[in-house]
Amino acid sequence: MNRIGRRIYHFFSSRLFFGIVLGFFVFEALWFVFSAVYPMAFDEDFHFGLIKLYSHYWLPFFGHQPPDADQFGAVFRDPSYLYHYLMSFPYRFIALFVHSETMQVISLRLLNVAMFTGALLLYRKLLFGLKASKALAHVALAIFILIPIVSQLAAHINYDNLFIVLMPLLCMSAFSLIRGFKKQQVNALALLAFVILTMILALVKYPGLPIILAAMLFLAVYVTLAFEGRFGRLIRRMVLGFKIANRRVMALLVVVLIVVFGLFAQRYGVNLARYHNPVPDCGAVMTVKQCSAYSPWYRDYVYTHGKSETFHASPLRYMWLWLWGMWHRLFFAVNGPLSNYTNYDQLPMPGLVAVLLAASLGTVLLWWRRIFRGDALAAFCMTVAAGYITVLWLNGYADYSRVGEPIAINGRYLLPVLPLMAVPLGRGIKFSLQRLKIERSKPFLALIALLLLLHGGGVFTFILRSDDSWYWPNKTVQKVNNTARKMLAPVTTGGKYR
Repeated sequence: MNRIGRRIYHFFSSRLFFGIVLGFFVFEALWFVFSAVYPMAFDEDFHFGLIKLYSHYWLPFFGHQPPDADQFGAVFRDPSYLYHYLMSFPYRFIALFVHSETMQVISLRLLNVAMFTGALLLYRKLLFGLKASKALAHVALAIFILIPIVSQLAAHINYDNLFIVLMPLLCMSAFSLIRGFKKQQVNALALLAFVILTMILALVKYPGLPIILAAMLFLAVYVTLAFEGRFGRLIRRMVLGFKIANRRVMALLVVVLIVVFGLFAQRYGVNLARYHNPVPDCGAVMTVKQCSAYSPWYRDYVYTHGKSETFHASPLRYMWLWLWGMWHRLFFAVNGPLSNYTNYDQLPMPGLVAVLLAASLGTVLLWWRRIFRGDALAAFCMTVAAGYITVLWLNGYADYSRVGEPIAINGRYLLPVLPLMAVPLGRGIKFSLQRLKIERSKPFLALIALLLLLHGGGVFTFILRSDDSWYWPNKTVQKVNNTARKMLAPVTTGGKYR
């Protein structure tokens, strides 16, 4: 058994295994790109519509609401716009040569797949920076890409894909700062990069704000402890850091900082000054009639005005709804608006693995002293993840209290921070297995988890749960998916859904 375990471990550590993981992810995502009819469920028509809107402007600044844009909300004050503006440039180029909307959508989907693939490479580098073994890093990413909505999201035209690229970059810039602080030094280039990335993250998607807050609070506490509260020394080391930094790189970063700060101030700064809120509600910016064209706002408006006077928001009830909803919407299958967002339940085996991994988070609490002692980088990642998830829950509960319905409980919101928890979780499981004197079972447990996830997880959930209404209206596409479903259903637990 020891020899077999070592062979499994070395295989998980190999570049071959990571190549298989990356290759399988690309296969999954491309299956969605060329199979799933536009628009897919995660607001793909919304994002594509905004990209087309921005393609008519060279600059992203609007003095007022653009014509025919009410369906996208208060566009001229929405701070989550940078993805759409940037993606408008490849769209402009594509539209010069490709006039079919289907081919334009497929082209932009492919760009999003490339983005997400790059994010996986960055997360791998991030996990290595956390001193994760190659086996742990590769297995963690393998589990990640077998979550059904991961490859589906990657194949979407959706700002989450750029957000997910930026997360490991932000963390790695923070790592450079933390390593410098530990030696009572300040890495000036890393500091500039960190500040730039925080603003870009928030301009891609405003939920980046709690991530930024958690990251900045952690760094503020850590630098205070590292310099023992001697802020005069901190300032001197910061000045020294700028003096010894590469001048050309620093000049480039300063130019980028000025540009990004201007973009950030134009949305968040003006919003704060004018509406006293960095992300003002559509109703505070435009009329009810205008905002009613924006379906998420109108849904909340209807719920709020139809809420029973006897409704009482229970945190415990909402916690259950939130946990169940997040689990379900990480592993379910969902079609787009053309079939009224048809939902099908998750497959049993992948769903079971998710429950066991979630329960394993208890090992992080059990062994937190050993996990985080002397490891500021792992503590930073867990702080960012915990802070983001906490604010996500609080924001959801506030919406639940306001409208009387559980809204915006989407598993995809967790994806940017899930890989950040891989190292603390891996260590917690390791210490628990050591305590039970079964540490040698680690490779086998990892292998079992991957096999269970493959038993209906990833793109297989989509194949098994979908029908012709989910596919492009193309006979070849429909035939390939139907054939794949007929082959998979008899050998997959819960696969015969109909």
